[in-house]
Amino acid sequence: MDRVDQVRRILSTRGLTLYRTSQKSAEMFGRSSLFYIPHNLYYDVAISSTTPNIHQLFALSKITNYRLHDWLAVFGFHLEVISRLQTLIPRRRTALLDSSMYDPQAWIQWFVERPLVQSIPGIAPLGQLLTWAKSRRAEELLALNKTKFLYATVGQEDSLTFPDLAPGSIIRINASRATDLLSHSKRNPDPSIFFVEHRLGFACSQLLCLDKDTVALRSPQFPFTQVELTVGKHLRILGVVDAEMRRLSNRDRTPLQSAPIVARELRPMDAMNAQTNLKQLIRQSRVRMGLSFREASTVTRWIAHALADKSYFAAASTLSDYETLSVPPRHIQKIITLCILYSIGFWEFLRVGGLSPDDRGSEPIPDDLIPRQVPDRRRESYIASVEAPPQGERTGFLDGIIEQWQEIPLFLRTSLGELAGLKNLSLSDLYWVGGDRNPIHPWLANATFIAINRRVKKPTESTARTLSEQPLYLLLGRDGNYLCGCCSIQQGMVVVHPYPGNPLSLGQIGNTTDAEVIGRVTAILRRLC
Repeated sequence: MDRVDQVRRILSTRGLTLYRTSQKSAEMFGRSSLFYIPHNLYYDVAISSTTPNIHQLFALSKITNYRLHDWLAVFGFHLEVISRLQTLIPRRRTALLDSSMYDPQAWIQWFVERPLVQSIPGIAPLGQLLTWAKSRRAEELLALNKTKFLYATVGQEDSLTFPDLAPGSIIRINASRATDLLSHSKRNPDPSIFFVEHRLGFACSQLLCLDKDTVALRSPQFPFTQVELTVGKHLRILGVVDAEMRRLSNRDRTPLQSAPIVARELRPMDAMNAQTNLKQLIRQSRVRMGLSFREASTVTRWIAHALADKSYFAAASTLSDYETLSVPPRHIQKIITLCILYSIGFWEFLRVGGLSPDDRGSEPIPDDLIPRQVPDRRRESYIASVEAPPQGERTGFLDGIIEQWQEIPLFLRTSLGELAGLKNLSLSDLYWVGGDRNPIHPWLANATFIAINRRVKKPTESTARTLSEQPLYLLLGRDGNYLCGCCSIQQGMVVVHPYPGNPLSLGQIGNTTDAEVIGRVTAILRRLC
């Protein structure tokens, strides 16, 4: 659909013309306002391919009562790219992720259980347990969530919890447990990993309670000088890390052993919290990411390449100018770039920039008037009639997973394949490991799913310095059972290497005809507590 015709049809659903919409914007905001919608907007869009600024789209949302997200999509801006690229950028410092589901009306491909003749095995291909089902609206799946969590990506400098957490991992934070696990018995470290905020950003660490309001960061792996920190003054406890998605496809070496940033920069965090205007939000977010203007500009070049649009690139001088802004940039591409680059939520950016969330529209634009992927109804009907098992044959597997995890992180759906290091991720690449009660590797303890690169079927000699850096493989034995762990080929035999401390002795599963290497593990989803 031509964009001009698309806008005309959307306005007509509200009984509006562009001329009347322009008049309304003048009445509500004034002709000299950034919110004013010119009556020649159609001409500008058709001839010069210009797009309205964020204030004008905000006005369109308010006048029509259609969601701002939908109006952005009409002009080619899809906010889902913010959370997708935020998760993929290599971070020097730990960063909170924008986990917003911007379009509750989006169609999400969902699953249905396969009928089973036996009990659920300890390890099994996910395609053996689930199959694709009819698509569902995002708002239907969001209604299944019982708890709201925070999500973050672990930075390269955040080494306090290595190897319990690895740089590049996506972690989930239970904010409701921000204070209930701190032990008040002195010198007694709490084994939980806390997610804390300090003057220069965020960090993951065990905490040693020294007094009622005084704690110290603790690293079981790396010793460093203990520094006393006052809760509320030097740091804020945001929650407990309760889950990790560990990426193994491009695993980094052991982080450098150094004192944490929060200990090196022991200053009160009061000034950091005063994000009263846009320039403070942008500057403080850049400082939290530990980026210079030149480094930040390099990242924007990567963003522009990922989105195939050079408008998302920002020069170092431009990024410097943005730290003097009092209103959002005119080009929406630059707003999206800043949100991705500095890990800022889009709605937070607008709110601090003076655009109140309460003033935007609340209703979705109909599917036939917006570039929203609509499922194939004939295919959907076929899936529902052929694959769905009778109610009595369902195992409760899918409901049990949702109950266990409490929230479906829909914001990760578009980046899951890239996070797992796999192109065209499918159910055949995912394996259920939640029933393995005696895993031979500590990373698989309390794990639920793993992703497998099925093209890597030959274990190679590892040059890793430690066992924690050695690759994991999924094996299928002659008896039909799976085993996951470190292994190698020695004299034609598949040799599994138990992790130190595991009660099993070094064992041979058999030769390559007795044990098939299914593939190399590229990602692990596991609970920590």
